[in-house]
Amino acid sequence: MTTEQATIVRNDRDRVAVLLMDYPGRTMNIVDERLLDDLRTHVDRILADASVDAIVLGSAKAAFGAGADVAWLPTLVARPDAEEFLAKVHRLMLELAGSPKPVVAAVAGSALGGALELALATSAIVAAENARLGLPEVTLGLLPGGGGTQLLRRFVRLDAAADLLTTGRSVDARQAADLGLVQQVATGSDLIATAVSVALGRVGALAGVALLPGTASVLDAQRDALADSRAGLTSAAAKILDVLAAGIADGIEEGLAQERRGFLELARSPYSRAAIHMFLVEADAKRRARTAEERVGGVAVVGGGQMGAGIAATAVTRGLSAVVRDVGSEDSLDRARAYLDAVLARSGRNDDEVRDRWTATVDWEGFSDAGAVVEAVFEDLDLKQRVLADVSDHVPDSALVATNTSAISIARLASAVSHPDRFIGMHFFSPVERMPLVELIPHRDTAPETALRAAALGRQLGKVPVVVGDAPGFFTSRVYARWLMEGIRLLLDGLPAEEIDAAAQSAGFPVGPLRAHDEATLELVIQASIGQVAENVMTDRLDVPALREALGKLVAGGVRGRRFGKGFYVYEDGKRKGPNDEVIAILGVPPSEAARDTAAERLLLAFATESFLCWDDGTLCHPDDGDLAAVLGIGFPRLLGGPFHWADEQGAAAIVKRCRALGTSAFPPGVALERLAAEGGRFAHARRRMAPFTDAAEQA
Repeated sequence: MTTEQATIVRNDRDRVAVLLMDYPGRTMNIVDERLLDDLRTHVDRILADASVDAIVLGSAKAAFGAGADVAWLPTLVARPDAEEFLAKVHRLMLELAGSPKPVVAAVAGSALGGALELALATSAIVAAENARLGLPEVTLGLLPGGGGTQLLRRFVRLDAAADLLTTGRSVDARQAADLGLVQQVATGSDLIATAVSVALGRVGALAGVALLPGTASVLDAQRDALADSRAGLTSAAAKILDVLAAGIADGIEEGLAQERRGFLELARSPYSRAAIHMFLVEADAKRRARTAEERVGGVAVVGGGQMGAGIAATAVTRGLSAVVRDVGSEDSLDRARAYLDAVLARSGRNDDEVRDRWTATVDWEGFSDAGAVVEAVFEDLDLKQRVLADVSDHVPDSALVATNTSAISIARLASAVSHPDRFIGMHFFSPVERMPLVELIPHRDTAPETALRAAALGRQLGKVPVVVGDAPGFFTSRVYARWLMEGIRLLLDGLPAEEIDAAAQSAGFPVGPLRAHDEATLELVIQASIGQVAENVMTDRLDVPALREALGKLVAGGVRGRRFGKGFYVYEDGKRKGPNDEVIAILGVPPSEAARDTAAERLLLAFATESFLCWDDGTLCHPDDGDLAAVLGIGFPRLLGGPFHWADEQGAAAIVKRCRALGTSAFPPGVALERLAAEGGRFAHARRRMAPFTDAAEQA
C-alpha cells in the first residue's frame, strides 16, 4: 500500500506554525483539492493547539505557487458537485481570513492565480523583493474561483482591484506594496523570519474579513475603458465586473456565490475551452523545447535590416550578446542600432548595459567563436546562398547556423553551407521583439541535436518554437497566403475592401486580409505569397494566375500599400483615412453584394482548410502545433483556439458540410477531416509525429 506524499511541510518557529507548501513531483506548487485538503487539516489542528499563536504560510520551493493546475480544470467543471466544491474552498478562505490566530503569507517568486488567492485569505502578505503577484485567470477566459474577486478588496482599492482582475496583469513586490496588496517587502535573506515577526506582531489583533469601500460607478468606468480598448470588453472581464458589483451591493457572501456561478459558466464556455487549450499547447511546446543543450551566450546575425535588427535587439534584451553584420554602409548599421534604441524606448528602458551587449560590424568580427549564427538577409535564394557560403568560412564547425526565411526551401539553402547537419530554418515574425512564435524548419539532413539546439536558442530569445516541414511556405506562410488570396477572390467577386475586412474581424481575426496586404505592400505579397507559395501549392484549387494579374494591375495603378500612401485604403502620414475608391475601377469589377453573406465563412474556412491540408501532407508534427502557430504567428482568432481545436469544437462532420456548401474545389476539407467526420473523431487525439513528414499517410 502506498502513502501519498504530503503537499505541506510544517516547521514551527517561536510559537508560530510555519506551513511550507511543497507539492511533490512539481517544480512549482499548484493549488488543487489535495493541497487544499492538507491545508484545512493543518489549520484545524493549529487552531485547536494552545501552544501555537500564529501561522505563516510559505513555500519550500523557489516560488510561492503557480495557481491551479490548468489541465485539471476541465475535470473540475465536469464534476456534478463542482459548485459545492468551490463553496467548500470559499469556506476555507473565509475561515483563514477570520482566523482568531493571525495568518501571514510569505511570498517569494511568483504567486499567481489560486496561489495568490490563498495569500489574499491571510491577515497580511510579506513579499520577497523578487515576488511577482497576479490573478491572470481572465487571460484564460475565466475569473478567479477561489475567492479572489472578493478577497482582493481586503487590501486593494476597488479601482485597482478591477484593473488587476480584468487585465490579468501581474505586479512586482514594490508595486504590490504601493497598491496595499503587500504589507511588507522583506529585504533580508530570511523571508520566513520576517513573516514570523509580522505574525507575532499581530497576535491579539481583531480578526475579520472587512472589504475596502467602493461604488458601482468605479466599475462602470472600468467597463467603459475596456469597451474602448483594443482588446475590448471580453465576456470574462464583463463577468468579473458583475461579480464585483454583486459583492458591493449585497456583501461578500453574495459576491462569492456569484463568483462560483460565474466561474463555472465561463469555464464551460467554448471561449474558455479555447483559451485553456492554447495555454496547455503553449506550455507543452515550451516543455518540449527544454533540452540539455548548452545555452549560448550570444548570437551573431548577418543582415541589419528590420528582421536582423529585430533578432539582435531581442537577443540583447534577453541577456545575450549580439554581433550584427551588414555589408552595406555604416548608415545601415546605424539604422540597425536605431532599431534597438526604439525597442528600448518602447519598453521604457534606457539601459547602457543592454546596449553594451550589441556590436555592429561590416566585417566578420565576432563570428569566429560564435555558438549560433542567424542569417537574415533579403528573401532571395541566390543572395542567401552566397551569404551562407561566406558564413561557413567564418564560423567554427560546431556553430549552429540558421536562416531566417518565411518560405525559401531550407534544403536548397543547405547546399551552400559546409555542415548541412548543423543547419536549420528559423522563421521569426515581425516585429521580432514582440511576436512570440518561431518556426523551426529542419531539412532532410538536419541532425536531431541541431533541432534541439535551435529550440533552446528560441527559448533563450523568449520564443515558442514549433517544428514544421520544409515545404513551400512551411506552415504559417502557406496558410497565411491562402487567407490573403481569399481576400482578393472576394474583391474580384465585387465586395468592397472595407466590407471584406469587416467580415474578417467579425469572424475574430484582428485585421482583415486587405489591410494585411497594405501593411506588407502588394509587391511583397506578389513576390512571396504568390510567387513562393501559391504558385507552388495552390494552382490545383485556385486561379492563381488571375490573382497575380489582379494584384499586378493594382500595383501598376499605384495601389501599393500603406508605406506608399495608397493601397486598398488611403493613408496620410501612415494613418488610414478611408477606402481607396480607385481599386474597383482599376480592376474593372462591378460592385456586388452576392458574396457579403459568405465572406466571413470563406475567410475562416480558407485559413482552416489550408491548415488541414498541412496536416494531411505531413507539414505538421501534431494539430496542436498548427493551432499554436496559427494563433501566435498569423492571427487566427485566439477565442477559437486555433483551426484544429475549432474544428473539434464544431465537429468534423459540420465542417465538412460547410466546406461542401462553399465548394470543395476551393475549400477542400482534406483526408483527415473527412475520416474524422465519418468516425466521429477529433484532431486532438492524433499521435504526434517525431518529425515533419513522418507517418503522414497513416496520420491522415
